[in-house]
Amino acid sequence: MSESVDRMPCYRLGRHFEMHPVVFPAAAVIVAGLVAMCFVVPGETLQSTLLGVRDWIGDRFGWLYVASMSGFLLFSVWLALGRYGRVRLGRDDEQPEFSSLSWFAMLFSAGMGIGLLFFSVAEPIYHFQSPPPGFADGLDASRLSMAATIFHWGLHPWALYAVVGLGLAYFGFRRQMPLSFRSLLHPILGDRVWGRTGDVIDVLSILATLMGVATSLGIGAQQVNAGLSFLFGIPSGQGTQVMLIAAITAMATVSVVLGLDAGIRRLSELNIALAAALMLLVVLGGGVVAFLSASVENFGAYLQVLPFNSFRTGAFSSESRDWVSSWTVFYWAWWISWSPFVGMFIARVSRGRTIREFIGGVVLVPTVVAVLWLTAFGTATLRQHTAIRQEVTGNGSTESLPSFWVGQFDRDGKLVRNDDGSYARKEKSLTAVEYLQAAVVTPGGQTRIDTLPTVLFVLLDELFQSQWLVKLGVGIATLCIVLFFVTSSDSASMVIDMIASGGNPDPPMGTRLFWAIAEGLVAAALLYAGGLEALQAAAITAALPFVIVLIMACCGLVVALANEAAAIKTTGKVMAEEISVKNDAAGNAAAKIRVNS
Repeated sequence: MSESVDRMPCYRLGRHFEMHPVVFPAAAVIVAGLVAMCFVVPGETLQSTLLGVRDWIGDRFGWLYVASMSGFLLFSVWLALGRYGRVRLGRDDEQPEFSSLSWFAMLFSAGMGIGLLFFSVAEPIYHFQSPPPGFADGLDASRLSMAATIFHWGLHPWALYAVVGLGLAYFGFRRQMPLSFRSLLHPILGDRVWGRTGDVIDVLSILATLMGVATSLGIGAQQVNAGLSFLFGIPSGQGTQVMLIAAITAMATVSVVLGLDAGIRRLSELNIALAAALMLLVVLGGGVVAFLSASVENFGAYLQVLPFNSFRTGAFSSESRDWVSSWTVFYWAWWISWSPFVGMFIARVSRGRTIREFIGGVVLVPTVVAVLWLTAFGTATLRQHTAIRQEVTGNGSTESLPSFWVGQFDRDGKLVRNDDGSYARKEKSLTAVEYLQAAVVTPGGQTRIDTLPTVLFVLLDELFQSQWLVKLGVGIATLCIVLFFVTSSDSASMVIDMIASGGNPDPPMGTRLFWAIAEGLVAAALLYAGGLEALQAAAITAALPFVIVLIMACCGLVVALANEAAAIKTTGKVMAEEISVKNDAAGNAAAKIRVNS
Protein backbone atom coordinates (compact mmCIF):
# COMPACT_ATOMS: atom_id res chain seq x y z
CA MET A 1 0.00 0.00 0.00
CA SER A 2 1.17 3.52 -0.76
CA GLU A 3 2.51 5.65 2.00
CA SER A 4 -0.14 8.04 3.30
CA VAL A 5 0.15 11.80 3.51
CA ASP A 6 -1.47 13.38 6.58
CA ARG A 7 -1.52 17.01 5.46
CA MET A 8 -0.41 19.14 2.54
CA PRO A 9 1.65 22.29 3.03
CA CYS A 10 -0.44 25.25 4.22
CA TYR A 11 0.09 28.83 5.24
CA ARG A 12 -1.12 29.59 8.73
CA LEU A 13 -1.98 33.25 9.36
CA GLY A 14 -2.67 33.41 13.07
CA ARG A 15 -4.99 31.12 14.97
CA HIS A 16 -8.10 31.52 12.78
CA PHE A 17 -6.70 31.42 9.22
CA GLU A 18 -5.12 28.54 7.36
CA MET A 19 -4.90 28.06 3.61
CA HIS A 20 -3.28 25.94 0.93
CA PRO A 21 -0.72 28.16 -0.84
CA VAL A 22 -2.22 27.53 -4.30
CA VAL A 23 -5.78 26.20 -3.95
CA PHE A 24 -7.14 28.90 -1.65
CA PRO A 25 -5.92 31.99 -3.56
CA ALA A 26 -6.67 30.48 -6.98
CA ALA A 27 -10.26 29.63 -6.03
CA ALA A 28 -10.74 32.98 -4.28
CA VAL A 29 -9.54 34.94 -7.33
CA ILE A 30 -11.83 32.99 -9.70
CA VAL A 31 -14.81 33.51 -7.40
CA ALA A 32 -14.07 37.24 -7.10
CA GLY A 33 -13.83 37.48 -10.88
CA LEU A 34 -17.17 35.69 -11.32
CA VAL A 35 -18.92 38.00 -8.85
CA ALA A 36 -17.42 41.10 -10.50
CA MET A 37 -18.44 39.87 -13.95
CA CYS A 38 -22.07 39.46 -12.83
CA PHE A 39 -22.23 43.11 -11.78
CA VAL A 40 -20.09 44.62 -14.57
CA VAL A 41 -21.27 42.79 -17.71
CA PRO A 42 -24.75 43.90 -18.88
CA GLY A 43 -27.41 41.55 -17.56
CA GLU A 44 -28.92 40.57 -20.91
CA THR A 45 -25.50 39.81 -22.41
CA LEU A 46 -24.39 37.70 -19.46
CA GLN A 47 -27.70 35.89 -19.25
CA SER A 48 -27.74 35.00 -22.95
CA THR A 49 -24.13 33.78 -22.70
CA LEU A 50 -24.87 31.59 -19.69
CA LEU A 51 -27.97 30.15 -21.32
CA GLY A 52 -26.06 29.51 -24.54
CA VAL A 53 -23.37 27.61 -22.65
CA ARG A 54 -26.04 25.66 -20.75
CA ASP A 55 -27.85 24.62 -23.93
CA TRP A 56 -24.60 23.69 -25.68
CA ILE A 57 -23.50 21.46 -22.79
CA GLY A 58 -26.93 19.85 -22.55
CA ASP A 59 -26.96 19.10 -26.29
CA ARG A 60 -23.36 17.82 -26.54
CA PHE A 61 -22.82 16.16 -23.16
CA GLY A 62 -26.27 15.23 -21.89
CA TRP A 63 -25.49 11.58 -22.61
CA LEU A 64 -22.43 11.81 -20.33
CA TYR A 65 -24.50 13.03 -17.38
CA VAL A 66 -27.12 10.30 -17.93
CA ALA A 67 -24.57 7.49 -18.30
CA SER A 68 -22.40 8.58 -15.38
CA MET A 69 -25.30 8.97 -12.93
CA SER A 70 -26.65 5.51 -13.74
CA GLY A 71 -23.10 4.18 -13.47
CA PHE A 72 -22.74 5.68 -9.98
CA LEU A 73 -25.97 3.94 -8.92
CA LEU A 74 -24.79 0.55 -10.18
CA PHE A 75 -21.37 1.12 -8.63
CA SER A 76 -22.85 1.87 -5.20
CA VAL A 77 -24.98 -1.29 -5.33
CA TRP A 78 -21.90 -3.34 -6.24
CA LEU A 79 -19.92 -1.88 -3.35
CA ALA A 80 -22.70 -2.46 -0.81
CA LEU A 81 -23.41 -6.05 -1.82
CA GLY A 82 -19.86 -7.10 -2.70
CA ARG A 83 -16.92 -8.33 -0.67
CA TYR A 84 -15.86 -4.81 0.35
CA GLY A 85 -19.11 -4.11 2.20
CA ARG A 86 -17.62 -4.92 5.61
CA VAL A 87 -14.68 -2.53 5.25
CA ARG A 88 -14.90 0.14 7.94
CA LEU A 89 -14.35 3.83 7.17
CA GLY A 90 -11.70 4.26 9.82
CA ARG A 91 -9.87 1.84 12.10
CA ASP A 92 -11.28 -1.68 12.27
CA ASP A 93 -12.41 -1.11 15.87
CA GLU A 94 -13.71 2.44 15.36
CA GLN A 95 -17.36 3.26 16.16
CA PRO A 96 -19.57 5.96 14.52
CA GLU A 97 -19.14 9.47 15.85
CA PHE A 98 -22.85 10.41 15.69
CA SER A 99 -26.07 8.52 16.40
CA SER A 100 -28.05 7.27 13.41
CA LEU A 101 -30.76 9.92 13.93
CA SER A 102 -28.29 12.82 14.10
CA TRP A 103 -26.35 11.37 11.16
CA PHE A 104 -29.42 11.12 8.96
CA ALA A 105 -30.68 14.58 9.95
CA MET A 106 -27.38 16.21 8.98
CA LEU A 107 -26.94 14.43 5.65
CA PHE A 108 -30.55 15.06 4.61
CA SER A 109 -30.50 18.76 5.59
CA ALA A 110 -27.28 19.24 3.66
CA GLY A 111 -28.41 17.05 0.78
CA MET A 112 -31.47 18.55 -0.89
CA GLY A 113 -33.71 20.21 1.67
CA ILE A 114 -34.27 23.52 -0.12
CA GLY A 115 -34.78 21.84 -3.48
CA LEU A 116 -37.45 19.45 -2.18
CA LEU A 117 -39.42 22.31 -0.67
CA PHE A 118 -39.12 24.30 -3.90
CA PHE A 119 -39.96 21.59 -6.45
CA SER A 120 -42.16 19.12 -4.51
CA VAL A 121 -45.31 20.93 -5.65
CA ALA A 122 -44.11 22.57 -8.87
CA GLU A 123 -42.44 19.67 -10.68
CA PRO A 124 -45.41 17.25 -10.53
CA ILE A 125 -47.60 20.06 -11.89
CA TYR A 126 -45.25 20.66 -14.83
CA HIS A 127 -45.20 16.96 -15.72
CA PHE A 128 -48.96 16.72 -15.23
CA GLN A 129 -49.62 19.62 -17.59
CA SER A 130 -47.01 18.47 -20.14
CA PRO A 131 -46.44 14.73 -19.70
CA PRO A 132 -42.91 13.49 -20.50
CA PRO A 133 -42.89 12.16 -24.07
CA GLY A 134 -42.01 8.63 -25.11
CA PHE A 135 -43.71 6.55 -22.42
CA ALA A 136 -45.83 3.53 -23.25
CA ASP A 137 -49.48 3.30 -22.25
CA GLY A 138 -50.30 2.20 -18.71
CA LEU A 139 -49.39 5.33 -16.76
CA ASP A 140 -51.99 8.09 -16.57
CA ALA A 141 -50.90 11.74 -16.36
CA SER A 142 -50.97 11.90 -12.54
CA ARG A 143 -49.05 8.67 -12.03
CA LEU A 144 -46.50 9.48 -14.71
CA SER A 145 -45.91 12.97 -13.32
CA MET A 146 -45.16 11.57 -9.87
CA ALA A 147 -42.93 8.80 -11.25
CA ALA A 148 -40.86 11.30 -13.27
CA THR A 149 -40.53 13.61 -10.27
CA ILE A 150 -39.43 10.83 -7.90
CA PHE A 151 -36.92 9.65 -10.50
CA HIS A 152 -35.08 12.97 -10.26
CA TRP A 153 -35.03 12.94 -6.44
CA GLY A 154 -34.65 9.24 -5.67
CA LEU A 155 -31.87 6.68 -5.94
CA HIS A 156 -29.65 8.38 -8.50
CA PRO A 157 -28.64 11.56 -6.62
CA TRP A 158 -28.20 9.75 -3.31
CA ALA A 159 -26.09 7.06 -4.97
CA LEU A 160 -23.87 9.84 -6.34
CA TYR A 161 -23.51 11.38 -2.88
CA ALA A 162 -22.78 7.96 -1.41
CA VAL A 163 -20.00 7.22 -3.91
CA VAL A 164 -18.33 10.60 -3.39
CA GLY A 165 -18.69 10.52 0.39
CA LEU A 166 -17.51 6.94 0.57
CA GLY A 167 -14.34 7.67 -1.40
CA LEU A 168 -13.49 10.69 0.73
CA ALA A 169 -14.17 8.84 3.99
CA TYR A 170 -12.14 5.80 2.90
CA PHE A 171 -9.05 7.73 1.86
CA GLY A 172 -9.36 10.27 4.65
CA PHE A 173 -10.11 8.03 7.63
CA ARG A 174 -8.83 4.58 6.65
CA ARG A 175 -5.82 5.50 4.53
CA GLN A 176 -5.01 8.65 6.54
CA MET A 177 -4.75 10.88 3.47
CA PRO A 178 -5.85 14.54 3.36
CA LEU A 179 -9.64 14.92 3.32
CA SER A 180 -9.51 16.37 -0.17
CA PHE A 181 -10.56 15.34 -3.67
CA ARG A 182 -7.00 14.92 -4.87
CA SER A 183 -6.68 11.95 -2.51
CA LEU A 184 -9.36 10.07 -4.50
CA LEU A 185 -7.18 10.06 -7.60
CA HIS A 186 -3.94 8.99 -5.93
CA PRO A 187 -4.32 5.31 -7.01
CA ILE A 188 -4.67 6.52 -10.63
CA LEU A 189 -2.28 9.49 -10.84
CA GLY A 190 0.19 8.58 -8.09
CA ASP A 191 2.18 11.27 -6.30
CA ARG A 192 1.30 13.84 -8.97
CA VAL A 193 -1.85 14.57 -6.96
CA TRP A 194 0.34 16.30 -4.35
CA GLY A 195 1.49 18.79 -7.00
CA ARG A 196 -0.19 21.08 -9.53
CA THR A 197 -2.45 18.33 -10.89
CA GLY A 198 -3.97 17.94 -7.45
CA ASP A 199 -4.29 21.71 -7.09
CA VAL A 200 -6.41 21.83 -10.26
CA ILE A 201 -8.62 18.99 -8.98
CA ASP A 202 -9.25 20.75 -5.68
CA VAL A 203 -9.96 24.12 -7.34
CA LEU A 204 -12.49 22.41 -9.62
CA SER A 205 -14.17 20.81 -6.62
CA ILE A 206 -14.40 24.18 -4.83
CA LEU A 207 -15.92 25.89 -7.90
CA ALA A 208 -18.40 23.05 -8.44
CA THR A 209 -19.44 23.25 -4.81
CA LEU A 210 -19.90 27.02 -4.94
CA MET A 211 -22.04 26.85 -8.08
CA GLY A 212 -24.23 24.05 -6.74
CA VAL A 213 -24.75 25.69 -3.38
CA ALA A 214 -25.32 29.12 -4.96
CA THR A 215 -28.13 27.60 -7.04
CA SER A 216 -29.83 26.30 -3.93
CA LEU A 217 -29.29 29.51 -1.99
CA GLY A 218 -30.80 31.54 -4.83
CA ILE A 219 -33.80 29.21 -4.98
CA GLY A 220 -34.14 29.41 -1.20
CA ALA A 221 -34.08 33.22 -1.26
CA GLN A 222 -36.88 33.29 -3.83
CA GLN A 223 -39.06 30.99 -1.75
CA VAL A 224 -38.35 32.74 1.57
CA ASN A 225 -39.31 35.99 -0.14
CA ALA A 226 -42.54 34.35 -1.34
CA GLY A 227 -43.35 33.10 2.17
CA LEU A 228 -42.71 36.47 3.80
CA SER A 229 -44.77 38.16 1.11
CA PHE A 230 -47.63 35.76 1.80
CA LEU A 231 -47.41 36.23 5.58
CA PHE A 232 -46.49 39.89 5.94
CA GLY A 233 -46.92 41.51 2.53
CA ILE A 234 -43.17 42.05 2.02
CA PRO A 235 -42.64 42.88 -1.68
CA SER A 236 -41.03 40.29 -3.96
CA GLY A 237 -38.07 41.12 -6.17
CA GLN A 238 -34.35 40.70 -6.67
CA GLY A 239 -33.52 43.50 -4.23
CA THR A 240 -35.45 41.82 -1.42
CA GLN A 241 -33.96 38.43 -2.30
CA VAL A 242 -30.40 39.79 -2.23
CA MET A 243 -31.07 41.25 1.22
CA LEU A 244 -32.46 37.91 2.35
CA ILE A 245 -29.31 36.16 1.11
CA ALA A 246 -27.23 38.64 3.13
CA ALA A 247 -29.34 38.17 6.27
CA ILE A 248 -29.41 34.38 6.14
CA THR A 249 -25.69 34.24 5.30
CA ALA A 250 -25.16 36.23 8.49
CA MET A 251 -27.15 33.59 10.37
CA ALA A 252 -24.97 30.92 8.81
CA THR A 253 -21.86 32.64 10.14
CA VAL A 254 -23.27 32.29 13.67
CA SER A 255 -23.67 28.56 13.05
CA VAL A 256 -20.08 28.49 11.76
CA VAL A 257 -18.87 30.00 15.03
CA LEU A 258 -20.83 27.44 17.07
CA GLY A 259 -19.13 24.55 15.24
CA LEU A 260 -20.25 21.20 13.82
CA ASP A 261 -21.79 19.65 16.93
CA ALA A 262 -23.48 22.71 18.45
CA GLY A 263 -24.26 24.44 15.14
CA ILE A 264 -24.99 22.20 12.16
CA ARG A 265 -26.12 19.14 14.16
CA ARG A 266 -28.66 20.97 16.30
CA LEU A 267 -30.01 23.07 13.42
CA SER A 268 -30.32 19.93 11.27
CA GLU A 269 -32.27 18.09 13.95
CA LEU A 270 -34.59 21.08 14.43
CA ASN A 271 -35.04 21.32 10.67
CA ILE A 272 -36.00 17.66 10.32
CA ALA A 273 -38.55 18.06 13.13
CA LEU A 274 -40.11 21.12 11.43
CA ALA A 275 -40.12 19.41 8.02
CA ALA A 276 -41.85 16.38 9.56
CA ALA A 277 -44.46 18.68 11.14
CA LEU A 278 -45.08 20.38 7.78
CA MET A 279 -45.41 17.05 6.00
CA LEU A 280 -47.82 15.77 8.68
CA LEU A 281 -49.92 18.90 8.27
CA VAL A 282 -50.16 18.36 4.50
CA VAL A 283 -50.92 14.65 4.94
CA LEU A 284 -53.75 15.43 7.37
CA GLY A 285 -55.08 18.10 5.01
CA GLY A 286 -55.07 15.76 2.02
CA GLY A 287 -56.19 12.60 3.87
CA VAL A 288 -54.10 9.92 5.58
CA VAL A 289 -55.60 6.96 3.70
CA ALA A 290 -55.18 8.75 0.36
CA PHE A 291 -51.53 9.47 1.25
CA LEU A 292 -50.75 5.84 2.16
CA SER A 293 -52.45 4.54 -0.96
CA ALA A 294 -50.67 7.06 -3.19
CA SER A 295 -47.28 6.28 -1.60
CA VAL A 296 -47.54 2.63 -2.60
CA GLU A 297 -48.72 3.50 -6.10
CA ASN A 298 -46.09 6.19 -6.64
CA PHE A 299 -43.29 3.89 -5.51
CA GLY A 300 -44.51 1.25 -7.96
CA ALA A 301 -44.71 3.81 -10.78
CA TYR A 302 -41.16 4.96 -9.95
CA LEU A 303 -39.84 1.40 -10.18
CA GLN A 304 -41.72 1.00 -13.47
CA VAL A 305 -39.99 3.98 -15.14
CA LEU A 306 -36.61 3.57 -13.41
CA PRO A 307 -34.92 1.27 -15.98
CA PHE A 308 -36.17 3.27 -18.96
CA ASN A 309 -35.38 6.71 -17.58
CA SER A 310 -31.97 5.70 -16.22
CA PHE A 311 -30.53 5.37 -19.73
CA ARG A 312 -32.76 7.75 -21.64
CA THR A 313 -30.89 10.38 -23.68
CA GLY A 314 -33.50 11.23 -26.33
CA ALA A 315 -31.22 10.12 -29.15
CA PHE A 316 -34.11 9.12 -31.46
CA SER A 317 -36.58 11.94 -30.83
CA SER A 318 -36.06 15.68 -30.70
CA GLU A 319 -39.08 16.06 -28.41
CA SER A 320 -37.69 13.49 -26.00
CA ARG A 321 -34.21 15.03 -26.20
CA ASP A 322 -35.57 18.45 -25.32
CA TRP A 323 -37.36 17.03 -22.28
CA VAL A 324 -34.27 15.14 -21.09
CA SER A 325 -32.10 18.25 -21.49
CA SER A 326 -34.57 20.49 -19.68
CA TRP A 327 -35.20 18.16 -16.77
CA THR A 328 -32.93 15.14 -16.30
CA VAL A 329 -29.69 16.70 -17.53
CA PHE A 330 -30.27 19.81 -15.41
CA TYR A 331 -30.95 17.75 -12.30
CA TRP A 332 -27.99 15.43 -12.86
CA ALA A 333 -25.68 18.40 -13.42
CA TRP A 334 -27.07 20.10 -10.31
CA TRP A 335 -26.47 17.01 -8.20
CA ILE A 336 -22.97 16.56 -9.63
CA SER A 337 -22.11 20.16 -8.76
CA TRP A 338 -23.52 19.53 -5.27
CA SER A 339 -21.61 16.27 -4.83
CA PRO A 340 -18.30 17.74 -3.56
CA PHE A 341 -20.19 19.59 -0.84
CA VAL A 342 -22.64 16.85 0.15
CA GLY A 343 -20.12 14.04 -0.33
CA MET A 344 -17.46 15.76 1.76
CA PHE A 345 -19.95 16.67 4.46
CA ILE A 346 -21.38 13.13 4.61
CA ALA A 347 -17.83 11.77 4.81
CA ARG A 348 -17.00 14.16 7.64
CA VAL A 349 -19.92 12.92 9.77
CA SER A 350 -19.70 9.20 8.82
CA ARG A 351 -16.41 8.10 10.32
CA GLY A 352 -16.55 4.60 11.80
CA ARG A 353 -19.35 3.18 9.64
CA THR A 354 -18.91 0.19 7.32
CA ILE A 355 -19.25 0.57 3.55
CA ARG A 356 -22.46 -1.48 3.56
CA GLU A 357 -23.95 0.53 6.43
CA PHE A 358 -22.85 3.80 4.83
CA ILE A 359 -24.40 3.10 1.41
CA GLY A 360 -27.58 1.65 2.92
CA GLY A 361 -28.07 4.72 5.09
CA VAL A 362 -27.12 7.31 2.49
CA VAL A 363 -29.01 5.79 -0.47
CA LEU A 364 -32.05 3.91 0.80
CA VAL A 365 -33.32 5.94 3.76
CA PRO A 366 -33.31 9.36 2.02
CA THR A 367 -34.90 7.82 -1.09
CA VAL A 368 -37.80 6.44 0.97
CA VAL A 369 -38.22 9.82 2.67
CA ALA A 370 -38.14 11.56 -0.74
CA VAL A 371 -40.91 9.27 -2.03
CA LEU A 372 -43.07 10.00 1.02
CA TRP A 373 -42.37 13.74 0.88
CA LEU A 374 -43.10 14.08 -2.83
CA THR A 375 -46.23 11.97 -2.46
CA ALA A 376 -47.48 14.16 0.39
CA PHE A 377 -47.04 17.42 -1.53
CA GLY A 378 -47.21 16.41 -5.19
CA THR A 379 -50.09 13.96 -5.02
CA ALA A 380 -52.06 16.25 -2.69
CA THR A 381 -51.72 19.00 -5.31
CA LEU A 382 -52.93 16.85 -8.22
CA ARG A 383 -55.73 15.14 -6.26
CA GLN A 384 -56.97 18.47 -4.92
CA HIS A 385 -57.00 19.97 -8.42
CA THR A 386 -58.92 17.00 -9.85
CA ALA A 387 -61.41 16.87 -6.99
CA ILE A 388 -62.08 20.62 -7.04
CA ARG A 389 -62.52 20.75 -10.81
CA GLN A 390 -64.94 17.83 -10.66
CA GLU A 391 -66.85 19.73 -7.99
CA VAL A 392 -66.90 22.87 -10.13
CA THR A 393 -68.12 20.87 -13.13
CA GLY A 394 -70.88 19.39 -11.00
CA ASN A 395 -72.32 22.48 -9.32
CA GLY A 396 -70.27 25.45 -10.50
CA SER A 397 -69.02 26.32 -6.99
CA THR A 398 -65.54 27.75 -6.51
CA GLU A 399 -65.92 28.79 -2.88
CA SER A 400 -63.24 26.36 -1.71
CA LEU A 401 -60.60 27.93 -4.00
CA PRO A 402 -58.36 30.91 -3.21
CA SER A 403 -58.71 33.78 -5.69
CA PHE A 404 -55.96 35.74 -7.47
CA TRP A 405 -55.60 38.61 -9.90
CA VAL A 406 -54.68 37.24 -13.33
CA GLY A 407 -53.25 39.36 -16.15
CA GLN A 408 -55.04 39.49 -19.50
CA PHE A 409 -53.28 38.68 -22.78
CA ASP A 410 -53.75 40.25 -26.19
CA ARG A 411 -53.88 38.35 -29.49
CA ASP A 412 -50.07 38.34 -29.72
CA GLY A 413 -49.74 36.65 -26.34
CA LYS A 414 -48.50 39.75 -24.51
CA LEU A 415 -49.88 41.03 -21.24
CA VAL A 416 -52.11 44.07 -21.68
CA ARG A 417 -51.35 47.25 -19.72
CA ASN A 418 -53.81 49.94 -18.72
CA ASP A 419 -53.23 53.64 -19.33
CA ASP A 420 -51.72 54.05 -15.85
CA GLY A 421 -49.12 51.33 -16.58
CA SER A 422 -50.74 48.63 -14.49
CA TYR A 423 -51.58 45.22 -15.93
CA ALA A 424 -55.12 44.65 -17.13
CA ARG A 425 -56.38 41.95 -14.78
CA LYS A 426 -59.32 39.88 -13.69
CA GLU A 427 -59.92 38.11 -10.38
CA LYS A 428 -60.13 34.33 -10.75
CA SER A 429 -60.36 31.30 -8.45
CA LEU A 430 -57.46 28.95 -9.22
CA THR A 431 -56.18 25.59 -8.07
CA ALA A 432 -52.45 25.28 -7.41
CA VAL A 433 -52.09 23.52 -10.79
CA GLU A 434 -53.75 26.42 -12.60
CA TYR A 435 -51.93 29.01 -10.50
CA LEU A 436 -48.47 27.81 -11.58
CA GLN A 437 -49.35 28.30 -15.25
CA ALA A 438 -51.25 31.59 -14.87
CA ALA A 439 -49.98 35.16 -15.27
CA VAL A 440 -50.70 36.15 -11.66
CA VAL A 441 -50.15 39.82 -10.81
CA THR A 442 -50.25 41.85 -7.61
CA PRO A 443 -53.66 43.27 -6.55
CA GLY A 444 -52.60 46.71 -7.79
CA GLY A 445 -51.45 45.25 -11.10
CA GLN A 446 -48.01 46.83 -10.85
CA THR A 447 -45.86 43.68 -11.03
CA ARG A 448 -46.16 40.06 -12.10
CA ILE A 449 -45.76 37.42 -9.40
CA ASP A 450 -43.29 34.57 -9.91
CA THR A 451 -45.56 31.57 -9.39
CA LEU A 452 -42.81 28.92 -9.14
CA PRO A 453 -41.56 29.80 -5.62
CA THR A 454 -45.06 30.67 -4.37
CA VAL A 455 -47.06 27.62 -5.51
CA LEU A 456 -46.26 25.72 -2.29
CA PHE A 457 -48.06 28.38 -0.27
CA VAL A 458 -51.02 28.31 -2.67
CA LEU A 459 -51.34 24.57 -2.04
CA LEU A 460 -51.46 25.19 1.71
CA ASP A 461 -54.10 27.87 1.18
CA GLU A 462 -56.07 25.43 -0.94
CA LEU A 463 -55.88 22.52 1.51
CA PHE A 464 -57.21 24.31 4.57
CA GLN A 465 -60.32 26.41 5.03
CA SER A 466 -58.97 27.77 8.33
CA GLN A 467 -56.67 30.74 7.74
CA TRP A 468 -55.01 29.94 11.05
CA LEU A 469 -53.86 26.58 9.67
CA VAL A 470 -52.79 28.22 6.42
CA LYS A 471 -50.66 30.77 8.29
CA LEU A 472 -49.20 28.00 10.47
CA GLY A 473 -48.26 25.91 7.43
CA VAL A 474 -46.73 28.85 5.56
CA GLY A 475 -44.81 29.89 8.69
CA ILE A 476 -43.39 26.40 9.22
CA ALA A 477 -42.48 26.09 5.53
CA THR A 478 -40.72 29.47 5.52
CA LEU A 479 -38.80 28.65 8.70
CA CYS A 480 -37.79 25.29 7.20
CA ILE A 481 -36.43 27.01 4.11
CA VAL A 482 -34.46 29.47 6.24
CA LEU A 483 -32.94 26.66 8.32
CA PHE A 484 -32.14 24.57 5.23
CA PHE A 485 -30.52 27.71 3.84
CA VAL A 486 -28.41 28.16 6.99
CA THR A 487 -27.33 24.51 7.27
CA SER A 488 -26.48 24.35 3.56
CA SER A 489 -24.36 27.50 3.72
CA ASP A 490 -22.63 26.47 6.95
CA SER A 491 -21.97 22.91 5.75
CA ALA A 492 -20.69 24.09 2.38
CA SER A 493 -18.33 26.65 3.92
CA MET A 494 -16.86 23.92 6.13
CA VAL A 495 -16.41 21.59 3.17
CA ILE A 496 -14.83 24.23 0.92
CA ASP A 497 -12.48 25.26 3.70
CA MET A 498 -11.42 21.64 4.25
CA ILE A 499 -10.32 21.51 0.62
CA ALA A 500 -8.82 25.01 0.61
CA SER A 501 -6.83 24.35 3.79
CA GLY A 502 -5.12 21.21 2.55
CA GLY A 503 -7.57 18.56 3.76
CA ASN A 504 -7.87 19.70 7.35
CA PRO A 505 -10.98 17.94 8.80
CA ASP A 506 -11.41 20.77 11.34
CA PRO A 507 -10.60 23.97 9.42
CA PRO A 508 -10.17 27.22 11.37
CA MET A 509 -13.06 29.61 11.87
CA GLY A 510 -11.73 32.62 9.97
CA THR A 511 -11.46 30.97 6.58
CA ARG A 512 -14.80 29.20 7.06
CA LEU A 513 -16.39 32.61 7.54
CA PHE A 514 -14.70 33.79 4.35
CA TRP A 515 -16.25 30.97 2.31
CA ALA A 516 -19.68 31.41 3.94
CA ILE A 517 -19.67 35.05 2.82
CA ALA A 518 -18.36 34.06 -0.64
CA GLU A 519 -21.28 31.63 -1.13
CA GLY A 520 -23.76 34.39 -0.38
CA LEU A 521 -22.00 36.76 -2.78
CA VAL A 522 -22.02 34.22 -5.62
CA ALA A 523 -25.72 33.41 -5.07
CA ALA A 524 -26.64 37.11 -4.99
CA ALA A 525 -24.54 37.89 -8.07
CA LEU A 526 -26.04 35.08 -10.18
CA LEU A 527 -29.54 35.97 -9.02
CA TYR A 528 -28.89 39.58 -10.05
CA ALA A 529 -27.41 38.50 -13.38
CA GLY A 530 -30.28 36.33 -14.56
CA GLY A 531 -32.38 34.78 -11.82
CA LEU A 532 -33.07 31.06 -11.68
CA GLU A 533 -31.92 30.41 -15.25
CA ALA A 534 -28.49 31.91 -14.53
CA LEU A 535 -28.19 29.79 -11.40
CA GLN A 536 -29.08 26.65 -13.35
CA ALA A 537 -26.64 27.49 -16.14
CA ALA A 538 -23.80 27.98 -13.64
CA ALA A 539 -24.50 24.60 -12.02
CA ILE A 540 -24.58 22.74 -15.35
CA THR A 541 -21.36 24.41 -16.52
CA ALA A 542 -19.44 23.69 -13.31
CA ALA A 543 -20.53 20.04 -13.35
CA LEU A 544 -19.02 19.20 -16.77
CA PRO A 545 -15.30 19.00 -15.86
CA PHE A 546 -16.05 17.62 -12.43
CA VAL A 547 -17.95 14.58 -13.72
CA ILE A 548 -14.66 13.39 -15.26
CA VAL A 549 -13.00 13.73 -11.86
CA LEU A 550 -15.76 11.65 -10.28
CA ILE A 551 -15.46 8.85 -12.85
CA MET A 552 -11.70 8.69 -12.22
CA ALA A 553 -12.37 8.73 -8.47
CA CYS A 554 -14.54 5.61 -8.77
CA CYS A 555 -11.70 3.83 -10.57
CA GLY A 556 -9.27 4.99 -7.88
CA LEU A 557 -11.51 3.65 -5.10
CA VAL A 558 -11.71 0.23 -6.73
CA VAL A 559 -7.93 0.09 -7.13
CA ALA A 560 -7.40 1.12 -3.50
CA LEU A 561 -9.87 -1.43 -2.13
CA ALA A 562 -8.35 -4.18 -4.27
CA ASN A 563 -4.83 -3.24 -3.11
CA GLU A 564 -5.95 -3.32 0.52
CA ALA A 565 -7.58 -6.72 0.09
CA ALA A 566 -4.44 -8.06 -1.59
CA ALA A 567 -2.24 -6.65 1.18
CA ILE A 568 -4.41 -8.22 3.87
CA LYS A 569 -4.36 -11.53 2.04
CA THR A 570 -0.56 -11.39 1.68
CA THR A 571 -0.12 -10.40 5.32
CA GLY A 572 -2.38 -13.22 6.43
CA LYS A 573 -0.45 -15.69 4.28
CA VAL A 574 2.88 -14.52 5.71
CA MET A 575 1.52 -14.77 9.24
CA ALA A 576 0.19 -18.27 8.54
CA GLU A 577 3.61 -19.33 7.20
CA GLU A 578 5.31 -17.87 10.28
CA ILE A 579 2.92 -19.75 12.57
CA SER A 580 3.49 -22.95 10.59
CA VAL A 581 7.27 -22.57 10.93
CA LYS A 582 6.94 -21.95 14.66
CA ASN A 583 4.65 -24.97 15.01
CA ASP A 584 7.12 -27.14 13.09
CA ALA A 585 9.96 -25.95 15.30
CA ALA A 586 7.91 -26.62 18.41
CA GLY A 587 6.99 -30.07 17.08
CA ASN A 588 10.65 -30.92 16.33
CA ALA A 589 11.64 -29.79 19.81
CA ALA A 590 8.95 -31.96 21.35
CA ALA A 591 10.05 -34.95 19.25
CA LYS A 592 13.64 -34.53 20.43
CA ILE A 593 12.47 -34.41 24.05
CA ARG A 594 10.52 -37.65 23.55
CA VAL A 595 13.56 -39.39 21.95
CA ASN A 596 15.86 -38.26 24.72
CA SER A 597 13.34 -39.51 27.26
